[in-house]
Amino acid sequence: MEFEAYSVGLCYASVCTCLKPEEATVRLNTEHPTGVRSQWAPSSDATFRSGEANPHPCPDHPGNFHYLFSC
Repeated sequence: MEFEAYSVGLCYASVCTCLKPEEATVRLNTEHPTGVRSQWAPSSDATFRSGEANPHPCPDHPGNFHYLFSC
């Protein structure tokens, strides 16, 4: 799997991808625009709500990482 935005909320989005962070950012903003002036950008939060690191390897798709974005 190349890219999946598996959780998109008002302020945060979570992505599973094998793309580079820059490419994932462009794709997330294209497929799931925020609807406000600010666009999605890699989150400065060090962890996901679950406590997992940002980013961290995907347990289901070897080679993919989970990234947290904020707007």
